[in-house]
Amino acid sequence: MGLFQLWQDLHRIGTTHVGGGVDKRTGEMKYVAACEAEECGWSSGYDTYEAAMVAARGHRCPVR
Repeated sequence: MGLFQLWQDLHRIGTTHVGGGVDKRTGEMKYVAACEAEECGWSSGYDTYEAAMVAARGHRCPVR
């Protein structure tokens, strides 16, 4: 399965990426905000796109 089938929305804000996809268990849309820095490892899941965008904008990567 390709990435385009898993993630329907993929946006980049600074060092973080925000993506959304359908949860296999519930069938609902879920969103993830994750930092791209290898040593950071920060990521978090959200129920709404807006919450994931706020988290992505507020993340201050300690590595970069």
